[in-house]
Amino acid sequence: MSDSAVSLPEQPSLYARPPMDKKSSSNGELHTNKIYQVLEHLEPGEYKRLLKFLNSPYFNQSRTLVQLCEVLLANVENKQKGFKREAVWRKLFAREPYDDVNFRKYCSDLLKLVESFMAHEMLVQEPIREAVNTLEFVVRRRMEPLYNSAFRQARSELQKQNYRALDYFHNAYLVERLYYSMMDFDVKVNVRANLEEISHNLDLFYWIEKIKLYSSALSQRKTGNYTYDLDFVSEIIEFLHQYPKEEEPELTLYYYALLTLLEEENTDHYYKLRNMLDQYGANMPHKEAIELYDSALHYCTGKLNKGNRIFLQEYFNLSEDAFNKGVFLVKDELAPWRFNNITGVALRLGKLDWAENFVTQYHSYLPQETRQNTYTFNLARVYFYQQKFEKVLSLLRNIEYEDIGYNLISKVNLTLTYYELDEFDALDSFMESFRVFLNRHKNIPLQRRRSYLNLLKYVRRLTRLLPGDKAAVEKLREEVLQDKAVTVNHEWLMEKLAELA
Repeated sequence: MSDSAVSLPEQPSLYARPPMDKKSSSNGELHTNKIYQVLEHLEPGEYKRLLKFLNSPYFNQSRTLVQLCEVLLANVENKQKGFKREAVWRKLFAREPYDDVNFRKYCSDLLKLVESFMAHEMLVQEPIREAVNTLEFVVRRRMEPLYNSAFRQARSELQKQNYRALDYFHNAYLVERLYYSMMDFDVKVNVRANLEEISHNLDLFYWIEKIKLYSSALSQRKTGNYTYDLDFVSEIIEFLHQYPKEEEPELTLYYYALLTLLEEENTDHYYKLRNMLDQYGANMPHKEAIELYDSALHYCTGKLNKGNRIFLQEYFNLSEDAFNKGVFLVKDELAPWRFNNITGVALRLGKLDWAENFVTQYHSYLPQETRQNTYTFNLARVYFYQQKFEKVLSLLRNIEYEDIGYNLISKVNLTLTYYELDEFDALDSFMESFRVFLNRHKNIPLQRRRSYLNLLKYVRRLTRLLPGDKAAVEKLREEVLQDKAVTVNHEWLMEKLAELA
């Protein structure tokens, strides 16, 4: 059996939120603005810390702004889409008439404080930033009694990092640059300065960032037809061919990821990237782990779309490794497209028990708003491959998905399921409704629509074959083989024809 997807989908934007600025009208509809939208993006654990921040007289001396934040946060916690301005104003100033100008000013002032809170949160979450900022303050003010301790603290925070990522080299450059200023190397003679350390860290930061930018440029050129002119890229790549990259895993990982884009036919680059992900994938920062695993997965997808089935197993191995390391969980949520992809690949490899266990165990990580649909869709796919056709019908018979991709794959599985169960009357009726669906949805690309219509055409002819008519079976087999590139699930059709031969 084979899944109906021709290629693995690209990542959609899951968390993008369109700008909103609804205005309240005389009927008192809910209003939202920038400060409310920002508060909606905070996590529950940050609410209390924000209020502590606002209650600190060092940061804020306005009790009104604290109260405003409390009222707005209460609405956010209650999942309200906005707030009523007059109602909020009455909670702040019970005896004063609503003043829109002043209300907007309070909201603007609160937003500035929340932005300061966000900067403070980042500082607290990354001690190296705090150490570098402290060192910079000490050096600028020439606080000589604190020179040694401030520098030791910054170096210590750097050494705590068990993986040297892009930010490491940037911070290491800043620390060494501050040390150079602290020691007055510009005016000292006959003293060896730390110029090599400054240059080394700056070079690594620059090379890695440049490689990342160039990789993005190549990807966008393929997917969006955009071109970018980035200086010194060819010189950097030529230099790095000879550079001992293996001493710097971060540089090596992004270097091989770039080469998978530049030299797609050379699979050695992919396997070197894959081996390094095995070794370092669990230790690198989450965002960079996602970037690099996705680079490898996109390479596999390109090979699969060119018919190289070896990379189906590679795609599975990479995905399983990433799941085991927690790479693809973002805020304890798993993107539905990732869930669909790994399930589909496992099924195509015949790993039916693995796929069922995955769907059962991981569906709780799906976003709440799409969880049930994604779970049902994938469980039906599993049942189809397991040939539990009655269960497929019970799950899909009365479901229409809003997502066109889900709908198409579900309808294909229902078509094949009716055939497998010899329910030819129901099959004829369903295929006609499927044909109408395809012709009605003009947003389905013409080539894709044709591939589904071809499937329906050949399934209908399958049901019309007479027992023992080997000539008709062979004729249909040759036609399917000729049209396989433009027919969804042609492998299944070939299996059914082989059974009739």
